[in-house]
Amino acid sequence: MADPINHRAIRWLRAQLPELVAGGVITADNASAIERHYAAVQSRSPNFGFVILAGIGSTLVGAGIILLIAHNWDELSRPIRCALAFLPLFGAIALGFFVLLRRNDSVPWREAAAIFDVVAVGTAISLVSQTYQIQGSFADFMRIWLLLSIPIVYLFRTNFGALAYIIGTTVWVINKSFWSSVQPGEAFFWLFLLLVIPYYAIIARKGTSGWAFRTLSLALVVAGAFGLGATVDFARTDVGAVAFAGFFALFYLIGMLWQKKSESLNALALLGGLGIAVTAIVLSFESMWRLRSDVFWSQLGIEQQMATLMALLFPTAAILLAGYSFRRGRTFYSIAAASIPFVAVCARLIAFLAGSSSWAALLFNLYTLILGIELIVRGIRAESIARANFGLLVIAALAFARFFDSDLSFMARGVGFIVVGAAFLMANLLFFRQRKQA
Repeated sequence: MADPINHRAIRWLRAQLPELVAGGVITADNASAIERHYAAVQSRSPNFGFVILAGIGSTLVGAGIILLIAHNWDELSRPIRCALAFLPLFGAIALGFFVLLRRNDSVPWREAAAIFDVVAVGTAISLVSQTYQIQGSFADFMRIWLLLSIPIVYLFRTNFGALAYIIGTTVWVINKSFWSSVQPGEAFFWLFLLLVIPYYAIIARKGTSGWAFRTLSLALVVAGAFGLGATVDFARTDVGAVAFAGFFALFYLIGMLWQKKSESLNALALLGGLGIAVTAIVLSFESMWRLRSDVFWSQLGIEQQMATLMALLFPTAAILLAGYSFRRGRTFYSIAAASIPFVAVCARLIAFLAGSSSWAALLFNLYTLILGIELIVRGIRAESIARANFGLLVIAALAFARFFDSDLSFMARGVGFIVVGAAFLMANLLFFRQRKQA
């Protein structure tokens, strides 16, 4: 399957053509042929701005129809209200049939029809519930809306629809966990999120450099973080540190598995790496390893046990994937970054068996330092100043956290900041000298 078109690279190449012709690298005829080829490619590709405008337009049309219906809503009888509730949905279905039959190759048409369908489904559910006084919570409404909307994502192959669905799952789990008085049921979030994963995999197969992959990756990571937080909070078994370490490590490893040598770090690997760094800094605090619960496994309810197992699936999957790749000799990833779930498990065992949160925190301080050093080394080997600076930033963040988490004097803290800042300057100076000499 062809990769998505990189418009930025095309613009750069077309801007370089006059210089290449002047330097004798290519002929004027070659430059003209390249210009005509990429002009035709860009004309065939969907305009991103037009896609956004089409989605916004369809949303506004749906909102306008709702307002027109609501104008005289209280004066209408129940049968008429019910009929009007389904009117936007029938219109959306008719538009959807037209798009699938006549405009199936047009991305803006598919996106507009999909968004209109999603809005119409939600409108019909809410208006019918209000007309017949159907009891239920906001979480119940969102659950039905999500289940009825996911087929639209696959039917219209809509990126905006998938994004709206992922945002909807996040809204559902936040409402279920923090605003609803009925707590059980957070585990269903993972079922909702799992339903959109095949579509995300399809987008990833098309290429990891397009806006759709980057946007959906960000939405999935954010939604998953909220869902994992709700799951861990409901489980109450002190597995949060291990779960989040495995969560970000798994995303990082999958992103690196999809990484192509000719491309910069893709969005999923980048988000996973950032998550690993932030998690490592957070877990370097002693307070994160103090046991908050003395509840034993036998005292947990079945839903809490399921939530605990669900949270532990992420570190288990990350450790297995890293181990399998290492055994096959495919160490395409940072070993330190991929090791964070294993280190988190060891730290949790130390805190639990030895009853010492300080030793667990010390272990993670050492781990974070090693992580920063390895990132610097990988950046130097790859001649990537961004990766090297990221490693230095991890070490700087660790130093910053320890300076304000300990009883060090202002003199010691000042010296520490000077040392870290000097390391930044020296590393960047060395990189720039290497580039000039190259």
